[in-house]
Amino acid sequence: MQADLIEDVLYGPAQMLGGSQLEDGELIQLAREEFEGQPFCIVRNWMIVDLLLSEAQEREVRKQGLEPTVLFISKAVFDSETRVQTGEALITGYQKDFHGCFFESKDKLYILAGRGARKHASLPAINALGDLIDDSFSNT
Repeated sequence: MQADLIEDVLYGPAQMLGGSQLEDGELIQLAREEFEGQPFCIVRNWMIVDLLLSEAQEREVRKQGLEPTVLFISKAVFDSETRVQTGEALITGYQKDFHGCFFESKDKLYILAGRGARKHASLPAINALGDLIDDSFSNT
């Protein structure tokens, strides 16, 4: 069951999106200049996931001023706080804002580089993917 949920998130149909076309070095320099003092992470191979939540869960998320959307990152390129290692995968917290190639969670700005995707997924599917990511990095 877990494998089916994860497969659907990773390989099921999704809307293709484009992020910034700048090179990694250019993005790092630009972000340092434009977002001075704000934590940021440059990512590639990403997917915006609109979560299918119950009405109560969605209401709770929106009450915090957030959207029921997360960002799945399969490859972090650079993290200004060095909490995320290069090449690491992760799932962000809920979306605070999203414009163009900028996805902002409550704690960090993510700069979307290259091609990505957007899709809907259930909370259990995202939780299963998160467990897989956690297991992968704890076993390295």
